[in-house]
Parts: sequence; C-alpha cells; structure tokens
Amino acid sequence: MKVGFVGVGMMGGPMCRNVLKGGHEVVVFDINPDAIARVSGAKTTVADSPKAVAGQVDIIFTSLPMPADVEQVVLGENGIAAGARSGATVVDLSTNAPAVVKRISEALAAKGIAFLDAPVSGGVDGAEAATLAIMCGGKQDAFDRVKPILGCMGANVFLTGPIGSGSIAKLCNNMVSFCNLAVASEALMLATRAGLNPRMMADVMAASSGGSNSLKRLSRKGLRGDWAQEFALNLAHKDLTLALDLGRQTETPLAYGSYTYTLLQQGRVKGWGKDDVGVVLRLLESALETEVRE
Repeated sequence: MKVGFVGVGMMGGPMCRNVLKGGHEVVVFDINPDAIARVSGAKTTVADSPKAVAGQVDIIFTSLPMPADVEQVVLGENGIAAGARSGATVVDLSTNAPAVVKRISEALAAKGIAFLDAPVSGGVDGAEAATLAIMCGGKQDAFDRVKPILGCMGANVFLTGPIGSGSIAKLCNNMVSFCNLAVASEALMLATRAGLNPRMMADVMAASSGGSNSLKRLSRKGLRGDWAQEFALNLAHKDLTLALDLGRQTETPLAYGSYTYTLLQQGRVKGWGKDDVGVVLRLLESALETEVRE
C-alpha cells in the first residue's frame, strides 16, 4: 500500500521508516531536507506540499509539534484537505488538543474525508523499535482501515472512543509521566541529601513499587548530568498546558499536574526549553545546590 507522511522528524521519521520496513510505499513531505533524507529510498516519493502528498494516496499520517501546525498542514491553503480525495483517511499522530482535532474532523467530514486523532507514546526509542502505544479516537471503520499500517509503528494500538478521545488519553498519560518525573527527582534528591547513593536508590525504586518509565529516564540520563534532548521540555510544557486546559474545561482540579507545570515553566524561564524534560532534576539541583549523580 502507498501512504502519505507529513512530518518525518524526531518521531515521524522512525515511524515512517517502520512503515517502509513493513513493505509499504510512502509519499513524504517535511520542511526539513535533512529529515527527508533520513527516510529516502526506493519506496519513498518526495512531495512539495501536504496537498501534493494527499493527492497521491488514500491514507495520510501527520506527525507535528504543535496543534496549530496540524491545523495548518491539514486545513491550510496547500494543506491535506485541499488535495485529498473523498473517501481518504487522515491520521494525526501528534499530541493535540481535543478541541482542535474535533474542528479538523468536522472540516474534513464536510469533504468526505475520515479523520483519526492517534497520538503515540513511547518516545524516540519506542518509535525506532516500533513498540509505541497508539491511542486512536474516531470511527471504527476508519480505525480498521489504518490499523494494519499503525501496526508497523506500534505494539499496542487502541481505539479509545470517538474523535478527540485519543488526544484526551494521551494528555492524561503524559500528565502521569511528568508528575512521576517530578516526584522521582525529589526522591533521588532526598536520598542523596540523606546520605544514600542515588544510583543505588534508583535501582531500588526500579525493582520496587516506585518504578516508572520516568525513573528510567532519570536513571539513564539525569544521574549522569545528561540533559541532551530526547523529549524536549518545551514539548512537555505544551502537553501539560493542554492537559490543564482540559481540566479547566471539565472543571477537574489537577493539583499534581499544576505543581509539575510550575516546574516545567521554571525550566523554560532558565532557558532549558530545548533540553530533555529530565532537566526537572537539574532544577532541584540548582535550588538546593546539591548534585544528584551516580
């Protein structure tokens, strides 16, 4: 099958390559020539716009940083909607706002185009290994059409409910992940200041009830003072902003999410927005003048 891919960067690139490994052809577009080069091959066709991608395929995936980017790529002047045929399916793999995906879905439905919001979880490692969790909101028939392709990208593919539900599921998941990161950082700081070896403490928690993927991130990177980006603090801030917005819309108090948002905001103020989200630990180190290192 030939499918489209708009956005082949840090996450989209490995997902696209796994679709190619699955034996499919792809038509791609990205504003970054280097990203295009990393997915180039015999089964890759490069298009000059999202509209041109959509004109050649019946299933189009988007993987983009911000909700506004998705809306522009899908509904803009040279967007997917301008080139897609009636009966096509658009699948947004980005972490998006539920209100935005609903607006996009309504605009596409008026043109006879199906839409799924299908954010992914598992980070760059999961994207490379095709072990992502993928949360799909939308209609069953659209989900059934794209599930075999999604299976090339992820090991766990869920239909979460109607349009927008995939985004809600992703925001809830990410809020848990970032809150875990904050409390794991505090625990490692506490252990260090109380005289324990933080590497030993991380290993103990990993083997106990305190284990989490966020702890693994700190263990692998933070304890080495490695703040190189895997998942940018700016993106975490965006995701948590969307979660808190949803909390306000549904009148749901989010005390822990709000506290963690404050930490992420402090990191951005310090100019660490492009660093890995694990710099939450660095904030505590800076505040308490204590390094937490293996």
